[in-house]
Amino acid sequence: MPDGTGGGGRPVRTLVVRPPALERALAPWLAFLEASGQVAVTVTADLDRLTELAGIDVVVAHTTEGPLGLEQEAGLCDFVERGGGFVGLHGTTQAWSASPRYLALVGCPPNGRFVDSELRTRVRNPDHPLTRGLVGPLALREAAYGLAGVDPDCEVLLETDWQYRSVPVAYVRAAGRGRIFYCGAGGRAATLREPTLQRLLYRAVRYTAGRETGGEVAVGLLGTGAIAAEHAAAIAAVPGLRLGAVCDRSPERLAAARALAPAAAGHADAADLLADAAVDLVVVSTPPSTHAELTLRALAAGKHVVVEKPLCLTTAEADRLIAAATAAQRTLTVYQSRRWDPDFLAIRRVVAEGRLGDLFHAETFVGGFGHPCSYWHSHQAVSGGVVYDWGSHYIDWLLELFPGRVVGVSAWRQKRLWHDVTNDDQVRVLMTFDDGAQAEFLHSDIAAARKPKWYLLGTAGAVVGHWREPSRFVPTAVGTAVEERWLPTDAPAEVHVLTPDGEGGAHDQRLSLPRPLPQPFYRNLAGHLLAGEPLAVPPAAARRNIVVMEAATRSALDGGRPVAVDV
Repeated sequence: MPDGTGGGGRPVRTLVVRPPALERALAPWLAFLEASGQVAVTVTADLDRLTELAGIDVVVAHTTEGPLGLEQEAGLCDFVERGGGFVGLHGTTQAWSASPRYLALVGCPPNGRFVDSELRTRVRNPDHPLTRGLVGPLALREAAYGLAGVDPDCEVLLETDWQYRSVPVAYVRAAGRGRIFYCGAGGRAATLREPTLQRLLYRAVRYTAGRETGGEVAVGLLGTGAIAAEHAAAIAAVPGLRLGAVCDRSPERLAAARALAPAAAGHADAADLLADAAVDLVVVSTPPSTHAELTLRALAAGKHVVVEKPLCLTTAEADRLIAAATAAQRTLTVYQSRRWDPDFLAIRRVVAEGRLGDLFHAETFVGGFGHPCSYWHSHQAVSGGVVYDWGSHYIDWLLELFPGRVVGVSAWRQKRLWHDVTNDDQVRVLMTFDDGAQAEFLHSDIAAARKPKWYLLGTAGAVVGHWREPSRFVPTAVGTAVEERWLPTDAPAEVHVLTPDGEGGAHDQRLSLPRPLPQPFYRNLAGHLLAGEPLAVPPAAARRNIVVMEAATRSALDGGRPVAVDV
């Protein structure tokens, strides 16, 4: 069974050579490496360090400074030919182009930079360990280096079209007993913040260190309700994952789930699924009130666990689950699939790039005027209450946007119309952060007028996200047309960034939203289990959500009295 570290053993000891001027550009990727726990990084600007590589597994070079001295060149080349790894980025080969032995080592002559523009790269070999499961095309906005003229023994991994030619962007090759990876991109912090490129470069460090990535994770679905088809489709589409078993007490739901994956084993009892030695990972897709118990049982059975949101209903339960996962050395994560919604990704990038200045106020809204969902979604004893439903996504979003710690939570509830269900009709949650910033979440099923989905204020600008009303007209047999409508929550918001114009008004820019990546949660999970990539939704982040939602529930029952927290 994969152990969740990619079978990595000790961390890969990595020396990163970069000048001080590139500190900011490399920072996002170095933070990614640190988050993995699989790479121990030493950073230097001193090229003489290349003559002292004892105790190092991989050298990463991202530099504009050169040329290499003879001893520096010999130290690096001898290191690789004896079995070390080398990862070169952006203009390193151009900077070291006067070193013939280095050029022979990397197998590619120096090439000029592309004009600063958007490059759309594609994966040439999707079956290579470095590119398996990566998706494309990957659009990079920068002045990258083309890698034309690579030696025949170089295997091109990424390429782009440039003026009627296909030009390599990244490749690998063997050099003596060592391995080389080179990528002509990575000159800007924005590029090295791209998740797909971060994953590729992380894998390059492991690959050049001789750490192999492969294998397969067999997944078992515990609970096969309405969302089972979504999980099954994602698992089937992600290399390295396989749906091995399904489990449900309902014969009808079990039969429907097996139809999605005919080769999967079927179990009518959770105990049988957890005893199935062929299952490595269990997806707990049952009502929230059962999450804690079933997750503890799965961890005790030695399984990795994905839990549908929310992780559980109380902080005490979250602490028990995290302790159990740590003791069992198993991966525990939550299916926060909405972290990859295009409108949230666009807003997070705007905030990360500092375009709003310091973010100090945010409001989010979901709802309308209509009867709440039926069955357990609207029964507080099973769902935890309305704040645990959409709040599991919206509060998670807000906590991702604000860097500070939450120090206080207040909430107010309304029960005025839908008395046939036990959830509240409306809940408003207000979080206060340690720097004084505040964020609000409002869920209402009695709102005849919708507020914007997003309303963010910063010291240099604002964001407003307007709901869309998705629909289409479908012709009927008699020549008329019927309008089919979807819920607004099924479509991303229309996002606008407003910045002061200096005359009391604001410039209004409508953002283009990123194209959704296919199965991003499960691709991250496979990368984590098979290669030790950083987990997108670590247990500590899931616990933070539970602390806030539990405090909000307490505050709402006490008439909005603030509850002190520290998360």
